[in-house]
Amino acid sequence: MIIACAAVITIAVIFQPVAKSPTAEEPALTWDRDPVVSAAVGQVDGRPVVVTGDLDGIVRVWDLATRQLVGKPMTGHTIMVSSVTVAQVDGRSIAITLSVDGTMRVWDLATHQQMGEPMNGHTGNMAAVGQLKGRTVVVTGGADGAVRVWDLATRRPVGEPITGDTVESVSAVAITQVKGRPVVITGGRNETVRVWDLATRRLVGKPMIGHTNSLEAIALGQVGGRRVIVTGGSDDSVRVWDLTTHHLLGQLSGHVGVVPAVAVVQVDGRPIAVTGDLKGTVRVWDLTTLRLLGKPATGHTDSVKTIAVTQVDGRQVAVTVDDDYRMRVWDLPAIPRQR
Repeated sequence: MIIACAAVITIAVIFQPVAKSPTAEEPALTWDRDPVVSAAVGQVDGRPVVVTGDLDGIVRVWDLATRQLVGKPMTGHTIMVSSVTVAQVDGRSIAITLSVDGTMRVWDLATHQQMGEPMNGHTGNMAAVGQLKGRTVVVTGGADGAVRVWDLATRRPVGEPITGDTVESVSAVAITQVKGRPVVITGGRNETVRVWDLATRRLVGKPMIGHTNSLEAIALGQVGGRRVIVTGGSDDSVRVWDLTTHHLLGQLSGHVGVVPAVAVVQVDGRPIAVTGDLKGTVRVWDLTTLRLLGKPATGHTDSVKTIAVTQVDGRQVAVTVDDDYRMRVWDLPAIPRQR
C-alpha cells in the first residue's frame, strides 16, 4: 500500500496559539527558525510530522503536535531542496526530495538515513508516488514539459518520458487508478488537465479544457461516490472535474489572482476543498454543494504556495505555507449536515 503527499513550498517555522477554524485571524501554529524552501506532511510512528527542505539542501522532520525537531537533520543535497514528497511504502515512512543540484534522494524518516544512491540528472520540480506492475515508482514533472517515471528500488528511469505535442511546462502531477489501471494526471502552462496511462504512456480520454491560464495545482477526491479532480489555476478559478468522464462538474469562485494551492479531505464524512491564492487568502469549500464554508482566512501576508491536510491530536487540520516564509496550521470546521 502506498500513500503519498507532495508539496512545493517556501516556509520558515513560527509557532502561535491554536485557531479554532480557518476563519480565525491567527493560525494553529507557525514557526520561525531556519527558512526553508519545501515541505510536506506525513506520519512517522503514528505521529503527524512535517518534513522540510531548506536553501542549504538540508532536510528536517518536525513533530506537528510537540513542535519539536525529530531526529537529526538529513544531509546530502548540496543546494536548495525544491520539493519534498512524503509517502508510506510497505509500512515505511519515506521522503523523496528534489534539489536544484540535479539529484533526487530518498530518505527513511524513522532512521533519518538516505536509502540507496541518489537519482542523478533530474530536471523535475515535483513528484508523486504510485505502483506500476508491482513496482513502486516515482513520477516527476518539470519545466521541460516531460513527465518521467523512476523505479524506486533500482533508482533508474522506467521507459521513455511521457510527452505530447501540446504538453508544455508541467506544474502539477498526481497518481491514482482508473478502472484498475495506474494513471498520471498532469497540468501546466497549456491550460489543460490531462490523464495518462502510466503503463502505455498514452493519453486517456480527451484533455479537460476550461481554465484560461496555466494550471498550478491538482488534488484528488471523492464526491458522492464519484471520483473528482480539483484544479487551481492562474485564472482566479478552482474547477472540479469528473475523473472518469472528464466533464467539468463546477467551479469554486471567489479567489482573486493565481490559485497555486489546493487540497481535498473528508471532514465529518463530507468532502471539502481547501484553497489558497496569490493574495494570501485561504478558503474552505463544501464539494458537495460547491459552496464556501465560512469566511475566508486572511492571516497570510503573501501568496499561499501549498496546502496539505493531516490530523493533529484527533483534529483535521490544514497546513498552509506562503511566500513570506510562514507556515500556518488551521483547524478545519465541522460541516453541518444537510437536512
